[in-house]
Amino acid sequence: MKPLLALALALAAAASPTQPRPQLTPGQAAAHTPAAYLGDWRPAPLADLSAAAPDLVVRPGESVQAAIDQAPARSPRRWVIQIQPGTYRGPLCIRDKAPLALVGAALDPGAVVLVDHRFAGRPKAADEPAHPCWPELGKTAIGTSGSTTLLVDSDDVQLLSLTIANDAMDGVRAGRAYPPGGGESGGAQAVALTLMGDRLQLENVRLLGHQDTLYAKRRTAGAPARQLIRHSLIAGDVDFVFGNAVLVIEHSTLLTRAHRRAPGQGGIILAPSTAPDAAQGFLVTHSRLVAEPGVAPGSTALGRAWDAGVKPGTWQAGRSPNGLAVVRDSEIGEHVGPWAASTSRRPFDAATHRLHEFDNRP
Repeated sequence: MKPLLALALALAAAASPTQPRPQLTPGQAAAHTPAAYLGDWRPAPLADLSAAAPDLVVRPGESVQAAIDQAPARSPRRWVIQIQPGTYRGPLCIRDKAPLALVGAALDPGAVVLVDHRFAGRPKAADEPAHPCWPELGKTAIGTSGSTTLLVDSDDVQLLSLTIANDAMDGVRAGRAYPPGGGESGGAQAVALTLMGDRLQLENVRLLGHQDTLYAKRRTAGAPARQLIRHSLIAGDVDFVFGNAVLVIEHSTLLTRAHRRAPGQGGIILAPSTAPDAAQGFLVTHSRLVAEPGVAPGSTALGRAWDAGVKPGTWQAGRSPNGLAVVRDSEIGEHVGPWAASTSRRPFDAATHRLHEFDNRP
């Protein structure tokens, strides 16, 4: 069977209306709120950042990375980098810069665009770094982690009023062939933003990609990783919000994109890889799950568990990752079908999978 046809049939099965979409009780839902997920972290309002005098200003033609590098590794106050309207291309790395804020244009998050053209299967020399924050030396392809446009490897970072994009698959979306190393069967992962830290806060941002747009992860298995996204747009098609962090998406839009994949096929929205002993994973609340024209009704799985590092047939309860996601108090479009089988091919089962809804509406 051709890979494209096989994937289309698998997603059709994943979206079968015979599969359940489990609902939490009000008592169970009480444990899945932004306050419960964020714990003792009380995120500061970000609106004042746009009015504050910046420490550094980046203008078109200048380097955003150079400005990031000038910020101190540790500071008693937050450093603010103001980025003026324009498009800034190239991979970016924020590492050990706490606390730091990148601020774009308050009235238009599309006015400042941080973008790169990288995808997992793109060939590279073994001694060539895949990314300034993620070298992947010794490998001959960039890899998913190395494909990211911006990697935040730091705590206490804020991103406000800007766009972070990966346009590696835009040509495919426009009808052109996949680039060498990428395709429906693999290699097309192209991350726009990787969040790898604690107390990370995004407001009024646009994250644009296709497969694997947002990677929300922990620095190490036991490291804290509370990440908050508000009043923002996240766009993609397959597993476009994925990782093992504690992620809260609130008052935002998750947009399933059309035209990269087989006609009518949507994809998969959430792909959490939560540790089996963790009680919090992804929380989507008071948000809208919508689709571009061309995405067929029921063709998009609400999500699936990402059994990271687990081969088909080897998943073990209590030892392997068991993704946790709750979508509540949100508007869900007709393009969304049920939860799908996990990445290690565990059929969806409400008794073992930790994927739930509460009080959503069409």
